[in-house]
Amino acid sequence: MGCFHASIVIVLLGFLMLVSVPTEAATKKYQFDVVVSNVSRLCHSKPVVTVNGRFPGPTIYAREGDRLIVNVTNYAHGGSYTYHFNVTGQRGTLWWHAHILWLRATVHGAIVIMPGQGVPYPFPEPYQETELILGESWRTDAER
Repeated sequence: MGCFHASIVIVLLGFLMLVSVPTEAATKKYQFDVVVSNVSRLCHSKPVVTVNGRFPGPTIYAREGDRLIVNVTNYAHGGSYTYHFNVTGQRGTLWWHAHILWLRATVHGAIVIMPGQGVPYPFPEPYQETELILGESWRTDAER
């Protein structure tokens, strides 16, 4: 009987460990191709730094606990870099932006971070979401 009970305990412990393992976070991969493109806004065209031909750049979507890998290939100035980071302690709509030495206003985009799988929103879950990105520097010279 003792061996039988020990077997049941081992099986139950194994089952509990299997059930209690949290769901694995997703790895989200993004490719950002940085180029200078002519962009038209407010009846003006000018060359600006874009990501994947877009200004503002693409939106990054993630959940808390996800791992993000963003490979940036800078065709405008040459070179590339891959950013690796884990999404922890953040929730909501944030933004990313470039750091280019002499530019005060440059390419940017939204980062939408939703709660982790199985974690409720801290407010009623939205019926629909839309990213709205505002910029104020289109008519000014960002190089000065």
